[in-house]
Amino acid sequence: MLKKLNFRIIIQVIAAIFLLSLPLLLVSDQNIKYILTTSGLAQYLLFCLIFIAIYFTHALYLFPKLYGKSRYVLYLFGLMVILAGILGLRPFDKFIFQNRKFVERPATFYRPPMPPDLKQIPPFNGKPFPGGHQRGSKTGPRIDVASVFLFFLTIIISFTKETNKQLSLTTQRALSAEAEKAQAELSFLKAQVNPHFLFNTLNNIYTLAVIKDANTAPSIMKLSNIMRYITDETRHDFVSLQQELDCVTDFIDLQKLRLTQKTTLLFELEGDFENKKIAPLILMAFIENVFKYGISNHNRNKLIIKIFSRQNSLILFCQNTLYPDKINTERSGIGLKNTQQRLNYLYKNRHILSVDNSNNLFTINLTIQL
Repeated sequence: MLKKLNFRIIIQVIAAIFLLSLPLLLVSDQNIKYILTTSGLAQYLLFCLIFIAIYFTHALYLFPKLYGKSRYVLYLFGLMVILAGILGLRPFDKFIFQNRKFVERPATFYRPPMPPDLKQIPPFNGKPFPGGHQRGSKTGPRIDVASVFLFFLTIIISFTKETNKQLSLTTQRALSAEAEKAQAELSFLKAQVNPHFLFNTLNNIYTLAVIKDANTAPSIMKLSNIMRYITDETRHDFVSLQQELDCVTDFIDLQKLRLTQKTTLLFELEGDFENKKIAPLILMAFIENVFKYGISNHNRNKLIIKIFSRQNSLILFCQNTLYPDKINTERSGIGLKNTQQRLNYLYKNRHILSVDNSNNLFTINLTIQL
């Protein structure tokens, strides 16, 4: 769409230059002296001002005030009035006529005496000879065809430009409305993720407080850090990757407190995470899912969380055992589903998400182009 608009603007500029320079193109090498005179320059500037005035009159009044408000009869009447003015002023013919008059003006030369026999011929009284026509006589009304053509060309240029302007504004409003809708939906999805995450974390701290575990105070501090991160940083679409990983580490430390000897946790961070940005809580939702659905108090289980940074890519690998009794809970998959939608909004065509639940294992492979 933008390429088409730019192409149309270029065409309009070329047409405008052609319109204003057309009289100069019709001037011969001998007649160029007339353009350099004060009279010739004034006549050419008058020609340009007339058509510039027509352009802006149409662009600033006729099109927005009449055509834009569906007052088509008045719009056509306005065009006819301007056209009548052009027929009366004849700007193109006046410029060309003055140009020719300047060049064709005869020079004054010495005239020898007329022969005696020619002196007997009576002087010409201005009347045409029988069957002849007087030079310069008018046989009918003269129309400045070139000025009429330039008038319609000016209106077409102005009309096209204003139409493209309205089209551009309509396109911008549509894109703005779409962006605002996407932002509203994104805010709604983010608001759904945050309470869900806090609900599970507070449950874990409550358990520690009930059993009077020594790690209760450090856990509260870690939760405080997480809540500060959520309230202060997640208002932005993108945050520091290192801040996101600090939040992930605090969350995993909180989850370790409730793990038994039947659960083995493998957590790895590898690569350079400095000076990189990521959408907040994107990683958290997948990691939270591992602890929520991958732990059993009756069976041995293994939780794997690996985060790698490769140049401009971030790779997340999560894996946990599937337990049917936890998958069928009412709130199962809410955070994961919302995160997938956020990925589609923020990393469209810039991420690859693979979800596999074969062999009684739930595996997440996520690659994001940062």
